[in-house]
Amino acid sequence: MINKIINILNSEGIEKFLITKTEKSSSELFFIGKKLDVRRSKNVTDYNVIVYRDIERDGIKLRGSAGAGIFPSMSDEEIKAKLKETYFAAQFAANPFFELVRGDGRAIVDNSVEHRSTEEAVQTMARALFSVDNDKEAFINSAELFAVNNATRIVNSDGIDVSFNKFNLNGEFVTQCKTEEDVELHYSFDYDNVNEKALAEKAAEGIRAAKDRSVAKRCLESGNYDIILSGSELATVLSYYTNKSNAAYIYAHYSDYAVGTKTQGEDVKGEKLNITCLATQPYSEEGTKMEDLRLVQNGELRAIHGGNRFAQYLGIKPTGFYEKIKLEAGAESLENMKKKPYLQAVKFSDFQMDDFTGHFGGEIRLAYLFDGEKITKVTGGSINGIITKAHTNFVFSEEQYEDSRYAGPLAVRIENVAVAGSV
Repeated sequence: MINKIINILNSEGIEKFLITKTEKSSSELFFIGKKLDVRRSKNVTDYNVIVYRDIERDGIKLRGSAGAGIFPSMSDEEIKAKLKETYFAAQFAANPFFELVRGDGRAIVDNSVEHRSTEEAVQTMARALFSVDNDKEAFINSAELFAVNNATRIVNSDGIDVSFNKFNLNGEFVTQCKTEEDVELHYSFDYDNVNEKALAEKAAEGIRAAKDRSVAKRCLESGNYDIILSGSELATVLSYYTNKSNAAYIYAHYSDYAVGTKTQGEDVKGEKLNITCLATQPYSEEGTKMEDLRLVQNGELRAIHGGNRFAQYLGIKPTGFYEKIKLEAGAESLENMKKKPYLQAVKFSDFQMDDFTGHFGGEIRLAYLFDGEKITKVTGGSINGIITKAHTNFVFSEEQYEDSRYAGPLAVRIENVAVAGSV
């Protein structure tokens, strides 16, 4: 099929292109309670073609691009018509000129990600999920689990021809408790390998949180608190630094980061950041060879990362797009973090990080408030932090957490964060 697409491109005089073939095999399980409701398997092959068109405006050379989905069921004439239409559209999406990633024409197959049985993987994770569902008051009322293996081949007109596999396990589940108030809490998960321990811990946490949310009170007063964030919320906060150091953000002047920038400012009272971007696949979507990249060391930016086009605009080496980061372990146990008064928010309606304003937070569905003597289960109100104030006093936990986009300390304690109360 790829050869057919290339022949049609050549016949139409389309010289520059990028073709991505994705063979996706998946196994899916859907539960109502502990009862398996639907079992499904899929095998789908897709082709995505990006065509490039060089034009000149006012003596300046530009390169436009547009993409099209091609399906194995399409006839030669349908493919030709689609590619001609896409090539026509490319002239209206012109950007400053850039070269495509170059290769030597050899087909390179990277088998660093071993083939896994998606059926076996999804069943293993389902057993882990329900292994902790033994509480009399709270339970998992529904769940969806997906195991996916993507076999990808990338070919471009400048000699790139690479292939690799990428495995993923993801899904969601809902916990419920009817002790005082009928409460349902939604959780999602995403791992790049079979991780029974992590999913079982997340499920146990969700069941416990449903019980606590059912009896939580709307008694949180507005004010400034030392807060504790954990897991996916910590990963969301840290995305501020990866986005601010992305070549696309910097080129567009959305970010003033440069190599050497003190990412936490000059006066850091807490722990300094040490962040590494992890290569979760051997090649980027453009065919760039990917490697782990040290992004921040002792709070100082060491590299700018990004795709081929914006890297060329900035005159730096393309790195590809990173989906996962690693933060070095913290210096304090979670137990010690909790010896002083704190507000530990463990479930939000929606937690967000605004890369442009630096604001982070969300509406609290469940939090634990420790006033120095007792712990109160609270709901309502919202956290409203500003990263440029908060990151001078980060304290990270020794305990670890990992999912498909983050590996590192489980929790962070941040001093003096604004909280809007529920009363």
